[in-house]
Amino acid sequence: MADEQEHGHKEQPIIIKKVKKGGHGGHHGGAWKVAYADFVTAMMAFFIVMWILASSEKVKQQVSAYFQDPGAFNFLTGKRTIPIDLQLQPEPGKGEGEGKSKSDQIFISFDNKNGDTVKGATYIKAIKDSIDAAKKVEDVGNSLKKEVQKLLAERPEMEKILSSIKIEMTKEGLRIELIESSESLFFEVGSSKLKKEALELLTKLATEIGKLPNNVEVEGHTDSRAYSGKNVYSNWELSADRANSARRILESKGLWEGQIVKVTGFSDRKLRNPENPFDVTNRRISILIKQMSTNQLLATQSETGNAE
Repeated sequence: MADEQEHGHKEQPIIIKKVKKGGHGGHHGGAWKVAYADFVTAMMAFFIVMWILASSEKVKQQVSAYFQDPGAFNFLTGKRTIPIDLQLQPEPGKGEGEGKSKSDQIFISFDNKNGDTVKGATYIKAIKDSIDAAKKVEDVGNSLKKEVQKLLAERPEMEKILSSIKIEMTKEGLRIELIESSESLFFEVGSSKLKKEALELLTKLATEIGKLPNNVEVEGHTDSRAYSGKNVYSNWELSADRANSARRILESKGLWEGQIVKVTGFSDRKLRNPENPFDVTNRRISILIKQMSTNQLLATQSETGNAE
């Protein structure tokens, strides 16, 4: 019995199984890929920070503005987008119907002179106003031409001086030039003293120009003939004095205070006929009615409380 029990409790053999890893079916370690991706991301962030630090203040402000409000920028252009109210429906309390939804808005991108944020509706209004202002200046130019023709019919003796007026629209604005077609037509010889007919003409011009909100510049020009007076007085002084004489008449006969923003004497530096510096037509007074830019109109709206 003891023998059977002894044989019945024989120790079982220990079997050790070894799994052999090999071939292409197993999984490779991927921890290094995660570490490498983190390193590349960190390097990218580092170079972006270095670029921002080396950039101008304007770029820094734009980057800051983007992270503060990413939705305010156009994904394709990178420019700030401003909602423009189409006024498709009345606002609450201002008419019938419900208020406007965001779907009733469009977006435009623009950069104003100072980089400031301007409401789109205000900007669109300023653009429209600048177009209207340009049209009004052109209308005044046509009106002045008619006034000259009317004055010519009433005063035939002024034909010579009236035919020496040139009125044209330029990219800067409406330019009115009083051109000396002969000796001492508008001014006394070698003097800044205006003749009687020139005074009458400037009075007519002032009446019409004063109706406009536009700024005005007055220029004096001479030919290249040296001034025959004292050496201390030259064509520079003569051109400036003649421009100032015209300014005084314009301001006293119709222009509002502050409308004239610049008075310049150019001497013979801007010849009308460069091929003949001594041509008498180089002597002239130029009155420029400046076009109003969109930024000027935006500033005007802001000052008058019209900006939204």
